[in-house]
Amino acid sequence: MAMAVAPAGAVEGQRSSKLVAALSRTSATFLFFSVVAVGAVAVSTRWITTNTTTLQASFPTTAAIPAAAAAVLHPKTQHPNPSPQSPSRQPRPPPAAYSISCPVPSLRLNISHAAKASKSSQTLALALSSPSSCRSSPDPPPATATAAGSSSNSSCPPYFRFIHEDLRPWRAAGGVTRAMLARARATASFRLVVLGGRAFVQRFRPAFQTRDLFTIWGILQLLRRYPGRVPDLDLMFDCVDWPVVRTHLYRGEHAPFMPPLFRYCGDDRTLDIVFPDWSFWGWPEINIKPWDALHKDLKDGNSKVRWFSREPYAYWKGNAAVATSRQELVKCNVSSTQDWNARIYTQDWFKESKEGYKTSDLGSQCTHRSLMPLQHYWPVRDNNKCASIQYAVNWGNSHKQLAQRIGKEASNFVEQEVNMDHVYDYMLHLLREYAKLLSFKPTKPPEAVEVCPDSLVCQAEGTERKFLMESMVKSAHDSGPCDLPPPFSRRELTMLKRRKENSIRQVEMWEQRASTTR
Repeated sequence: MAMAVAPAGAVEGQRSSKLVAALSRTSATFLFFSVVAVGAVAVSTRWITTNTTTLQASFPTTAAIPAAAAAVLHPKTQHPNPSPQSPSRQPRPPPAAYSISCPVPSLRLNISHAAKASKSSQTLALALSSPSSCRSSPDPPPATATAAGSSSNSSCPPYFRFIHEDLRPWRAAGGVTRAMLARARATASFRLVVLGGRAFVQRFRPAFQTRDLFTIWGILQLLRRYPGRVPDLDLMFDCVDWPVVRTHLYRGEHAPFMPPLFRYCGDDRTLDIVFPDWSFWGWPEINIKPWDALHKDLKDGNSKVRWFSREPYAYWKGNAAVATSRQELVKCNVSSTQDWNARIYTQDWFKESKEGYKTSDLGSQCTHRSLMPLQHYWPVRDNNKCASIQYAVNWGNSHKQLAQRIGKEASNFVEQEVNMDHVYDYMLHLLREYAKLLSFKPTKPPEAVEVCPDSLVCQAEGTERKFLMESMVKSAHDSGPCDLPPPFSRRELTMLKRRKENSIRQVEMWEQRASTTR
């Protein structure tokens, strides 16, 4: 969607909506977000540059992910003559499965038709206003001291290093104070407090659709996946896309007033802390499935049309009404007087919902070639968008093997790096590092209400409930997260930024040269 997050192998640019890129003051969430865009899903990312637009399209897959198939032999087959001195090893029992327990249906609060038609989540509102059903749920199994500090003995992907960059301003300021946290409330959608593995939520204002519901749900699944490993913490979360904490306002003597605000998007001019996009757990309003199911659909759809048989046009589909840049993009569509080699499709989500999303299935949109900058995407300039798109398409059609290689790089990143294991590990490391910066002991606010998987699922209906159940963590993870890599050095960040700038400058030079030879 989205997460994003900001990112892919090209680590650079503006964070905006789902986990893959890297550049100066860029967050790895681009990876949890922009790479998801590789599958035609909007996700959070810091990697779309401020002076360019990323031209997104579907990518061809390279090789299928090898299945881990290891034969499990019977002990007698493995050791026909076992030594009597060697003690027999008992297999580790599987972790206990989690379950959902709801009260009888008659006790469920009624929802009026007017409430159902609301643009915000009634499920979360009901869960926060109903008698808590969390007390009846069994506590997650406690993690031992050894398990709490253990890892999976694998290194996290490089984009995890942006966790350190996102939190660097507060580390330099000496930590996060209560006063800083209070300032973040100005635009926050909700406050989340974790105490002893239990989650408490104070909702300030409804978020659009079910963003807050599925964000909170994702955090609850993290608590289930890694019981005992999420530290006590207190944070503010804003469910609006655009970042608001301007860097230039909190320099020098103003640093003590810097609000730590979590959200899905950010850029190099802001300090918002980027977090994986809500749609990794589902986006019911537009029928976006939880990521595991959606990832399979994208992979299947990507294999249906060979690369060289795909449509030779730039492709974009979405709601053009939400941003000026999208409205300008629509002007680049084919018309009776001009063809910029772009095919732009405006999406009416209300109409789609009425017709059962027959023309918006993401897995069926992998029929166009990908045109992304020199490794995972191709930059398109905002100040000359239509001509820039036309050049990108012409370049891709005349350099098909090179364009295919870019598409494969992006697809490989999605196949290998954008998975729920990494999403949860990114969340865990981000929250752990954030909790270390708190200069106060978190306590439950009087207005906060405990939430748990039961309290949310039991109030949900229809597609909401279906996606919640599909994305639910079924049992605790039996090993720790991947190992968090160290922060970037200043030299490394400078090189990343320079790499991005040089790539974009190269494309602009090619465009200018082509325009003068026409």
